[in-house]
Amino acid sequence: MKSPSVANEKEGLLEETTEGSSMEKKPAIDRMEVLKYGSLAFLILQNSSHVLLLRWSRVVGGECSQYVTSVAVLFAELFKLVFCLVVLMFVEKGPLSAFSRLDIDIWQRKADTLKVAIPAVCYTFQNNLQFVAATHLGAALLQLLYQTKTLSTAIFGVVILSKSLRNNQWCALFVLVAGVVLAQSSQSSGGVSKGNMVIGVSAALGVSICSGFASVYLEKILKGDKTSIWVRNIQLCLFSIPLQLFAVYQRDYDKVMANGWLHGFCPTTWAVVCMFAFGGLLVAIVIRFADNNLKNLAMALAILLSCLASVPLFDFKPNSVFAAGGFLVICSIFLYAWQPKAASATYLPISNDGK
Repeated sequence: MKSPSVANEKEGLLEETTEGSSMEKKPAIDRMEVLKYGSLAFLILQNSSHVLLLRWSRVVGGECSQYVTSVAVLFAELFKLVFCLVVLMFVEKGPLSAFSRLDIDIWQRKADTLKVAIPAVCYTFQNNLQFVAATHLGAALLQLLYQTKTLSTAIFGVVILSKSLRNNQWCALFVLVAGVVLAQSSQSSGGVSKGNMVIGVSAALGVSICSGFASVYLEKILKGDKTSIWVRNIQLCLFSIPLQLFAVYQRDYDKVMANGWLHGFCPTTWAVVCMFAFGGLLVAIVIRFADNNLKNLAMALAILLSCLASVPLFDFKPNSVFAAGGFLVICSIFLYAWQPKAASATYLPISNDGK
């Protein structure tokens, strides 16, 4: 027989250990919750501010809207290159280790590095087309049109990677197309201030096609590759910067020579440059803390926020047709990501009457 005092001591120790373990788990859970919902807030802010800032920089008026877009894209790529080099030196604990890593991953793997040239061309076209689209389209319609990258990515995935889509995903793509067509038709009747609808829609669809092809192509050539995101972006910059310099020379050489490289660069312009340079990198880091449901919710809320902010900023007047199109696009986001639960096996009792 154990004495009552010994039993009480053991119960007290057990209570203390359980309380201690729960206290240890609680900060970890709280930290994950903060990261989870912090990533949701960041994704909403980044996705909505992208089109709003871009559109504002093109219609703000005065000298601030006269910046050369090809120069803005060039500065974004240069900023990205410098940022990735600095981060790589920090990760590798010194410049010598960082350049040794670059030598191994880039110079000694020339064939793999050359493969990255194709997506670099796509991303260069994509970045330039975004400025064209933002010049001719409102932010709300632009946000909806950008969702067609889901369609292009899915089609290229089927063609290049031989992926198969579920029935709900095919249905989601049809709903997406219907929503975009509705939204676009509601705006074309009223006209677009300071822009051409055909040019704007063509540029936005070009952005989606370039984005979809580049992402699928990278997935094909880099499957199983362990190269870090910083080295990968340095590889892309090695091709995109010369291409963008050529674009500046080909399209805007006279403007740059007459007015200078930084003509029209205002705080808004620099914000757009930084968004292009760092936005994608930060999303790639933050998105690890968000599950699929949060990603879809972030995109849906970003669409709503872009539409609401466009009313006071750009005098946007949505109608019922545009609202219906936007609703279909948001529905398609959740429908595409939805995964039906596998049917659980049902076991019937076996009768022993025959034995």
